[in-house]
Amino acid sequence: MWRSRLVLALAGFGLPLAAAATPQCPFEPVSAHVWVLHGSNAATCPRAAAHPATNIGAVVTGAGVVLIDPGGSDEITRLVLDRLADVTGEPVVAVINTHIHGPYWLGNAAVRARFPGVPIIAHSRMIARLAAGEARAWAATLDPDAPPDVVGPDTPLGGEATLTVGEVQLRLHPLEHAHTDNDLLVEVPAEGVLFLGGLVVEPELPSQGVPEDADFAGQIRAIGAVIEMQANHYVPGRGTTGGKALPRRAAAFLQALYDSVGRYYDAGLTDFEMVPRLRDDLVRFRQWYDFTALGRVVAFLYLQIEAERF
Repeated sequence: MWRSRLVLALAGFGLPLAAAATPQCPFEPVSAHVWVLHGSNAATCPRAAAHPATNIGAVVTGAGVVLIDPGGSDEITRLVLDRLADVTGEPVVAVINTHIHGPYWLGNAAVRARFPGVPIIAHSRMIARLAAGEARAWAATLDPDAPPDVVGPDTPLGGEATLTVGEVQLRLHPLEHAHTDNDLLVEVPAEGVLFLGGLVVEPELPSQGVPEDADFAGQIRAIGAVIEMQANHYVPGRGTTGGKALPRRAAAFLQALYDSVGRYYDAGLTDFEMVPRLRDDLVRFRQWYDFTALGRVVAFLYLQIEAERF
């Protein structure tokens, strides 16, 4: 049903800007049709309430723009749309939300205000969870003064699908339980670009924001599958677009963490007792991962390993 609406065959952190004349938070080209606003790159998008902390993607075609993860508030997404206008005069004709965490999608309303009626695509489980109450919970957490009407996605995706806009084809890959139970990858196959959403982030500890949403074994499997895909440009939810080394680092970290927690669990240690040892085990990752949230991640991973053992 969504296909009839959307297959459009139409025709961190805190560094100063390098140059004052350069607009803050610009979109940068990744390939012929793909642009990314690296919100987590403080050299180009210094940390501020009106600036995104996540990465926003735009697939720009002669028939319009597909906007991927528009940002976490009306104010942020208005800035995103202004920067998009520096790249193209084409309208936004579709929005894709890659997963349920609010910093990635709460700006949907600002897109709808500027482009009324634009369809917003997401995993069917994301839509169901938002409808069950998580939409208002995210809004209240990130912006207590936000209006009561939260604009969530309205076009559910339950399986693999293809979206064609003008001259560009996108492939949409809903995942099983990984970073969340509603992750959606967006691929531009002709240009070797893959948007990873929250599945891979740098320099942030994987899934540390909402570890209760993650299935860590599933996240490891999903990243392994991503590495095998024929992509040249991987766009993380946070961090800088890169090649296969980007998901490989995430996979190596998560596998090392998973193996160590399992080993200490079998040795009879509690999650609290194993955290200091894990910091030593993972010392090679300290330069680029924030370890302050390691204990919180381990608490949930511990429970998952315990469930596997029984």
